[in-house]
Amino acid sequence: MHLIDSDVGMMGSAPIVAGTISLAVGAALASSIRKDGRVTVSFFGDGATGEGVLYEAINFAALKKLPVVFACENNLYATHMPIRECRVNQPIYRMAESFGMACHVVDGNDVLQVFEVSKKAADACRNGNGPIFVEFMTYRFRGHVGPDDNIQGDHTDIRPKDEIEAWLQRDPIMRFERYLLEHQLIDEDRILAIQEDVASEISEAQNYAKKSLSPRREDLLKHVFA
Repeated sequence: MHLIDSDVGMMGSAPIVAGTISLAVGAALASSIRKDGRVTVSFFGDGATGEGVLYEAINFAALKKLPVVFACENNLYATHMPIRECRVNQPIYRMAESFGMACHVVDGNDVLQVFEVSKKAADACRNGNGPIFVEFMTYRFRGHVGPDDNIQGDHTDIRPKDEIEAWLQRDPIMRFERYLLEHQLIDEDRILAIQEDVASEISEAQNYAKKSLSPRREDLLKHVFA
């Protein structure tokens, strides 16, 4: 979770729920002051809507008309709690509407729809019409803490199996694959080649990680400042 790559504009991620939303707004404020034409995207889950920092950040962004897209990935569960048990008003985008910003609800498992709406949101921000709030309706196929989510005793997952199976039928990769085949934009051989390339890349990354040296004890406090 602790990732950063400033070379590609990745300002950082952290496991603290809603912890990076205010950082994204700060980046958008910097872009607004510099007038560099950049757009910041803040990714967070539905669980972050229970944190006060989200509302403070949205209010500030709306007040300053900042070039930031608030991308909420609503997978219907905040850790292990269904959204229906922790929100009175379940459609999340309505919360953002109250701050006077443009909002969109998207099928988060439809690759093309996600692309089109995201592009329009980014263009709107570049044209001074930000911020934009987008709620992506999607689902988490695995348990919150891994494939064997054994928090609830003998249960491997607290979610209904029929619910999981229904969402698996809407897997975004499989849906996009069917679209490409139906529109004759790709063939089975090309799909197989892509799958093999991806499997090879993952295998190489795993081998590299396993063969890499462990961190040295003397580097423990490197880049840590008091």
